[in-house]
Amino acid sequence: MVSYLPRKQRKMLYNAPKHKRQKMMKAHLSDELYGKYGLRSLTIRKGDVVKVMRGKFKGHEGKVVKVNLKNMRVAVEGVTVRKVDNTAVQYWIHPSNLMLIKLDLSDSRRKEKIYKLAEEKRGVSAEELEKEEEEIEVEAEESNEGEEKEEEKEEEEVNENE
Repeated sequence: MVSYLPRKQRKMLYNAPKHKRQKMMKAHLSDELYGKYGLRSLTIRKGDVVKVMRGKFKGHEGKVVKVNLKNMRVAVEGVTVRKVDNTAVQYWIHPSNLMLIKLDLSDSRRKEKIYKLAEEKRGVSAEELEKEEEEIEVEAEESNEGEEKEEEKEEEEVNENE
């Protein structure tokens, strides 16, 4: 039986082995990812894009730079604090205060695991999820090309006006 005593809960947390700490490093998924995979939370990994939901950096989005299992904290790109000698230092955030916006699916094992969980939850096959991702990537590339063309037109107009 698991104890409800706060002191025993803290002891369990502080003395947990690495494989259990990794499972505790979970964050909620955004509404878009929740709708896509049917999962509420996933473990945070280096390379994921997250949004800070609590604290003085609330609303900041960035890539996960480091994950510290010993202290149960995550370092996000761009979330830094100035020290007295004016040097920037990473500000470590607890994963419960973050929301996953974009997953790093470069690891095939993680990708398979997420697809397997999504299939169990939503009943969507891995092929369908891959097709959705490819469509999203194509749309993102097209929008980037459109933005680049608009920027080039604006630069030409500025050069003509000069």
